[in-house]
Amino acid sequence: MYSYNQFILKNGLRVIHLEDKTRTTIVLNTLYNVGARDENQNRTGFAHLFEHLMFSGSKNVAIFDKEVEEAGGQNNAFTNNEITNYYLVMPNENAETAFWLESDRMLALNINEKSLSVQQGVVVEEFKQRCFNAPFGLLWHHVRSLVYKESPYRWPTIGLNFHHVEEAKIEDVQAFYDTYYCPQNAIVSVVGDISLDETKALSDKWFGGIVKDALPNTNQYIDEPVQTERRFLEAEDLSPNPAVFLVWRGPFFNDPKSLHLEMFSEVLGGSDVSPLQMELVKNKKLFNSSECFYLRGLGEGLFLLYGILNPNVSHAEGEQALLEIIQTVLIPTDDISFAFEGVKNRHVTNLLFEATQPMQLAQKLCYYANAGDIEQINKEPNTIEGLTLQEVMTTASATLKENTVSVIYYHPKK
Repeated sequence: MYSYNQFILKNGLRVIHLEDKTRTTIVLNTLYNVGARDENQNRTGFAHLFEHLMFSGSKNVAIFDKEVEEAGGQNNAFTNNEITNYYLVMPNENAETAFWLESDRMLALNINEKSLSVQQGVVVEEFKQRCFNAPFGLLWHHVRSLVYKESPYRWPTIGLNFHHVEEAKIEDVQAFYDTYYCPQNAIVSVVGDISLDETKALSDKWFGGIVKDALPNTNQYIDEPVQTERRFLEAEDLSPNPAVFLVWRGPFFNDPKSLHLEMFSEVLGGSDVSPLQMELVKNKKLFNSSECFYLRGLGEGLFLLYGILNPNVSHAEGEQALLEIIQTVLIPTDDISFAFEGVKNRHVTNLLFEATQPMQLAQKLCYYANAGDIEQINKEPNTIEGLTLQEVMTTASATLKENTVSVIYYHPKK
């Protein structure tokens, strides 16, 4: 059980503290409740742009990375459709430096024509490299445009196209920062050898004076209608082999069924001896590789199953084989039951390992708090151990239907 503390500053900033006297470093993690789903459909990619802009310096910190490195620390960030997360790892003796650095870019980020131009160039180049010069680079563009027709999940984190970032005006960027990068829209977690009193004092000293007029993100979005038909897309890709991708919408993170689908994906294809590998890759040799996973999100869930086809195997054959292997796994056998228990054991073991990883723990505390139930971090082991195979199979059977699947056939580019 994790023993954490929570408090809220007068400006609305939520702070989570977890003391670990065995550590020689502290982790300060900051989650902003903003992601790609909060963007204007004509200005996508802004959340990802800010992941870069936040390292461009601020009111009192000209070069962010220089100050981090000179204090013996490290830092990074990530963005998805729902959140943007930043973390700092510092030696214990430089804990206050972490508070100073993180608070200064919340206070007043250095947004000017020069810094914006530099980061626009970086993000545009990243878009081109990842989307145009890598196998399946446009996969998430295709998936999201096929699965979502109305909700803001219909574009990926990197944006609909690079022109939205390339043509961004400084006033649009400043407005995005002023709206979402404020204390009342953030959660900070502090994990390491630091007391609650010291955490409160440093939080108040460095974050307490930041006052902004913006309101917390209400996270109200257009609901996507229920999909009731098979959807299909055919496209070319840089992959040297043809491929088939199957995608289903599923429940969101706080729904227990979300965990059911994650567990099912691992039973189906989570190891070298899973049915996906043994039957379709090794025995029947339909695919040279095949994988599946469930993407759990705060407001969405996506189950993705795919196979890279071997020569002389058609897309239709590949699709049918993937659908059939699902139905095979849905029939409980001793082997499936054994695999399911193994998946549960791996999950619980991974949770035990996380206790030794302060960075993962700090991020998870923020994520669960933002999801509305921080105590999930203590409930997880019992939740997983209490799952039954029947529950998992029932959810998978209700979700992974042939008449609600979105299908993508990829052909190699000539």
